[in-house]
Amino acid sequence: MSELRKKSIVSIVWTYVGFIFGAINVFLSARYLLPEYNGLTRVILEMGVLFSSFATFGVPTLLGKFYPYYKDRMEKKHSDLLTLALVITTIGFILLSTGVYFLKPFISRKFSGKSPLLVDYYYLALPITFFLTYLNILEAHAWNLFKTVISNFFKEVAFRIANLLLLAVYILNWISFETFIMLFSLLYGVSFLGLLIYMISIGEMNITFNISKLTRRLWTKMLPYVFFMLASNVVLIFKDSFDGLAISSMHGLEYAAVFVLVNYLVTSIGVPQRSVVSIAFPIIARAWKEKNMGKLADVYTKTSITLLLISTFLFGLVWINFDDVLTFLKLPEIYRMGKTTLLLLAIAKIVELGTGASGQIIISSRRWKFESYSNMILLAASVPVNYYLIKHMGIPGAGWANLILVVVFNGIRFAYLWYNYKMQPFNLKTVYGILLPVVLVLITTTLINFSSPLLNIILRSVIFVVGFISTTLLLEISEDATGVFRTVKKRLGIGKPE
Repeated sequence: MSELRKKSIVSIVWTYVGFIFGAINVFLSARYLLPEYNGLTRVILEMGVLFSSFATFGVPTLLGKFYPYYKDRMEKKHSDLLTLALVITTIGFILLSTGVYFLKPFISRKFSGKSPLLVDYYYLALPITFFLTYLNILEAHAWNLFKTVISNFFKEVAFRIANLLLLAVYILNWISFETFIMLFSLLYGVSFLGLLIYMISIGEMNITFNISKLTRRLWTKMLPYVFFMLASNVVLIFKDSFDGLAISSMHGLEYAAVFVLVNYLVTSIGVPQRSVVSIAFPIIARAWKEKNMGKLADVYTKTSITLLLISTFLFGLVWINFDDVLTFLKLPEIYRMGKTTLLLLAIAKIVELGTGASGQIIISSRRWKFESYSNMILLAASVPVNYYLIKHMGIPGAGWANLILVVVFNGIRFAYLWYNYKMQPFNLKTVYGILLPVVLVLITTTLINFSSPLLNIILRSVIFVVGFISTTLLLEISEDATGVFRTVKKRLGIGKPE
């Protein structure tokens, strides 16, 4: 197995364990929290994520890009890269907190009419911001050390287990909603402290306040990189967070809860992206350093087909079971209005994942400024497009806006890499990866329509999963998937050893 494949598989497994807990949390929240309460938890979380993108000052990508230079040229005990990252982030959090305080009157004006709860609990976004900011720094550091499995465990699994326990305590009426939402704002502290303790235990939290000669040499390159990546990260996070905030402002928290449910399902489709990218980014950074264009092209192609297959597979499962799951779980009828938005958001996510690690290839190259400039253009377009479509179309407007912007943005990335480096990740197998789930969705939804929602879910899922996996392996659509299958066969003693 390739390095990328082995580490990605283990990391994806942990990420999906986290997703299972996350899915339980989402459906329990939809079932037992009032829609406006559920919407509040999600919007507060999105605000924390958005604020954190400001506070980190683009440092996580800085760590990824420059770590190979420090690793090759300095002893670990003398490296001040992590210290530099933490100092910059601390300054960023202090500035962000000041800005949040002065932003309160604006929030009151925009949300007091449709979402007064958000105004009441606005400052709870700060604890989320604090813990998530430093967790992101530790995560980036762990990625450089190829400790992606443990970092994904703490960020994806530990956080959601803590959330599930908190929900259980609230559902049992042991605490009030006010206590629940306050404790909810501290949940990322569990992940942060867990990862911090782990990094200390393996001796990888080296802190030194002596500025190295390498830092003095590189700071003129690092400083503009930080500011450009700050702009880039804020744009991407703001684009993802703006929908929920706009829906809350214009239509109310209960409609934000509907959007959150379908958006979480779409997020589940994109879960593998984090795991694959966390492994691929250090490899890409080193390939650029060594000017290994063949390695870059290989990673580009493999990440594209792997993420395309996983995303279409997951969307197919979600789509064929959406209505029956809502019926089986007895969720409020308001959540059914999100199906059209689910389709639009899912197509956008599949387009994004289908272009593979294009963004990581660009931001770790010498032409990384292109990513920042294009992200700024994306933000300039996304705010008015989202605002207009959400205002006039409601929740589906967010789906249409997202689809339009993602197609244009990723099309620009694709064209840029093709024009400058003659790299593109698509081939005939890409077509197979798109047609296969479409055919299986049509077959399962046409043939399986019983009165029992649970029976529909089981039969459709079995047919879809068996059909997808067997066809993928038969046609050898993904080299990584085929390699994993052969390795499993070999270890189980099935067939001839490879």
